[in-house]
This record gives sequence, C-alpha cells and structure tokens, in this order.
Amino acid sequence: MSLIKRLLWSRYGWFLKGLPNVQRATALMKIRHHTMTSHERSSVLWDRANAVCESGIPGDFVECGVWKGGSSGLMGLLLATKSEFKSRKLHLFDSFEGLPEPGEHDGQHAADYSGGANSGSLTSVHQCEAGIDEVKKFLLGELDLPSDRLVFHQGWFQHTIPALGTEPSSIALLRLDGDWYESTKVCLDHLYPRLSKGGVVLLDDYFCWEGCRKATDEYRAEHGISDNIVRIDNEAAYWIKS
Repeated sequence: MSLIKRLLWSRYGWFLKGLPNVQRATALMKIRHHTMTSHERSSVLWDRANAVCESGIPGDFVECGVWKGGSSGLMGLLLATKSEFKSRKLHLFDSFEGLPEPGEHDGQHAADYSGGANSGSLTSVHQCEAGIDEVKKFLLGELDLPSDRLVFHQGWFQHTIPALGTEPSSIALLRLDGDWYESTKVCLDHLYPRLSKGGVVLLDDYFCWEGCRKATDEYRAEHGISDNIVRIDNEAAYWIKS
C-alpha cells in the first residue's frame, strides 16, 4: 500500500478527509478507534446533528447501539461545541454485552455472523461487545463529556425501551444501530413517535442487514411514512421527519 493510501486509512486520514470543517475533523479523529462506522457515516452524523441544532429542532439525542462509544462521542462533542448540553441530553441504549441472537426475519447471513444462532434469544452472540465501564471511560474520561447530561440505559432494547417513562419526551436525533429485525422494530415502535418534526433518524444497518431493512420498511408502510430515505454509503441511510 502506498504512503498516501496508508495515511488516508490512518487515524490522521480521518482528520484530513474531514477538512475544511476543523471542528468536525478534530472530533472525527478523536473517535476514530471507537467506531466501526465509515468516515462517510460519521461525517453525515456530525452534519445532521449540527443541522438539527442550527434549526432549533427540539429534543434530546438518542442512540440505540453504542458499542465502544464512537458515534455517541461524536454527538457529544458536537453538543459540547455548541453549548447544546444546556438544553439537551444524550441517551445511550445498549446491552453492553454485545448483540443478541438474530431471529427468523434476519436471514441466513445474520445467522452465519452469529455462529449459527438464530432463535431470537436475548443472549449475547459475542459480537460487537463492549462493557459499560469501557464506554464511560472513553466518553466521560477521554472526551470529558458532562456526566449529568449523558443517560445510560443498560439492557436489551426489548426490556429497556418499552419500560421508558416520559423521558426523553421529545427526540431531535435518533440513531439506530441494533442490526436485527426485533431490535430495530422495538426502537421504531417506541421512539419514533417521540421524534420531533424536522428531526432525523439514522439507520446504520438499513442496507446491510435484511432484518433492519424489513422492520424499517414495514414500520414506514404501516404509518404512511413517505419521507425520502437518503443513502449514506453501502450500509447506512437516514430520513428527516416531515
């Protein structure tokens, strides 16, 4: 691999590709080793989060599927640069045990990825594992995000999300990275109604895992959602709630 290619694939390549927006480029470099998302997805996340803030869309930021905290950190750094933490919180949902088993709607590729497990059991398949202490160390320690503005919801989505009370009452940005059909469905069923008009939902796996796409398409059809789905890269997409 040439020197230029090695540089672009390195941590500093993320900084260079993020220019001329220096704040975004700096943030991207800080979170690079804590995310599996592409540079394009991370850049769009920053830009959509920034647009939500600039437009004054009300509500908190919510992420379902945190892994090592890279995307959470990116959103947190954006909120910090704009003093948005004064009026918003960042809600983070994750089992902090890895992905559960996929189910019948997720297909053979998901079962293969999960070592043959496909019963839908809420048992870790030991993929995408990261403990809550590791994530907190990164977000609160390394990035120095305010602990009183981050809310950790530890547990399987099927347990934590339906059990939510009134908070967050409104959501400005909803990032879904649960991979499977049931994980995506429970998030949309319970959280999308709280998404403010003009808010954005980002789906990290829409073009990657068939279960995620099936759950999303079914939800949109059931609720008459025709907002344009914008493709980000080979795996991810977003739309803005009209």
